[in-house]
Amino acid sequence: MDNNNQVRILHIVGAMNRGGAETLIMNIYRKIDRTKIQFDFAVNTSEQCHFDEEIKSLGGRIFSHPNPTTSGLKAYRQALKETIKSKGPFEGIHSHVHHFSGFVLQIAKQMDIPIRLAHSHNTQDGHASSIKRNLYRWYTSRLIDKNATHLPGCSKAACESLFGINCWEDNRVFVIPNAVDLVPFKNIELDKKELRKKLNLPVNGPLLGHIGRFSKQKNHHLLIEVFEGVLKESPDSNLLLVGEGALKKEIEDLVFNKGIQSNVHFLGVRNDVPEILSAIDLFLFPSLFEGLPVVLVEAQAAGIPCVISSSITKEVDMNNQLIKFVDLKAGIDTWTKEIINSLVLNLPSWEERENALRVSGYDLRSVVRKMENIYG
Repeated sequence: MDNNNQVRILHIVGAMNRGGAETLIMNIYRKIDRTKIQFDFAVNTSEQCHFDEEIKSLGGRIFSHPNPTTSGLKAYRQALKETIKSKGPFEGIHSHVHHFSGFVLQIAKQMDIPIRLAHSHNTQDGHASSIKRNLYRWYTSRLIDKNATHLPGCSKAACESLFGINCWEDNRVFVIPNAVDLVPFKNIELDKKELRKKLNLPVNGPLLGHIGRFSKQKNHHLLIEVFEGVLKESPDSNLLLVGEGALKKEIEDLVFNKGIQSNVHFLGVRNDVPEILSAIDLFLFPSLFEGLPVVLVEAQAAGIPCVISSSITKEVDMNNQLIKFVDLKAGIDTWTKEIINSLVLNLPSWEERENALRVSGYDLRSVVRKMENIYG
């Protein structure tokens, strides 16, 4: 097909670094029929991001816009309008920036973009409530309602957070599961010890893992406290921390001050997540809030027990006996006990995991087909 006949969709994101929303976008992008549908990205940074080179290799373009937080809404509006005008035509704008999507889709509607999605990826915006913040949420929610043609969310909880508790009366609202490609998990042939040797990870003793950016939301402080409790029960345990972020140095210092640096391994951003998950014994995820984390879908695909905070939606549990919820207010002893107990679980077979993922709607192929129908 002639590239001029491609439908171009402009995705609005902060930056295309590895995160839950960005991982979902890229999972879809890799599998979508790019002879018919092509993605472009408007970001709020001029820095090189994790997925930038892959996006370009797939035929996508990246447009850098001013960050509205630092440069102001007026500058952002002007930049987005200019991109739509000079780099289009765009058949759709798919916005992933929570409440700020209201401003984005208002511009999209003004510029006659026919397909306008506000995608909710979280259950909170990460800001403390105040009169100013609540007014912002109210106003941008009205803009979303007025200007969106589609209102997807990664979970029911994420939809209700952004679109309102009664959003299900609106036929624009629907759940797009944070689906993953199952093939990389199915094709791992090495056992845990062989994988650990290959990845240069500790071979002996329980190996716990966490994947996520170093931010307040991910609650690394509690994670380290919990792991310290695990070490008291199982001194040969190790913890892998995959990711980058503003709080990484703070957590590195915390680990050093506790004297457990020989047991905690900082791996940075990785492209071999299926292998890392298949190499560990347990996934620890004490987030303060989440939409529906892609990494917990991936962990269940890998057949790894997960001990996670009860603030995360129950929708993430695919009934394969791998998820254990723990209250954030529970003591360290409770978290430690659940981890120790989960390390001796009988794990489901690949066939059982694959079936659970497909039945729950987390097979990437079905999500790609749904998005092709929306975009096309």
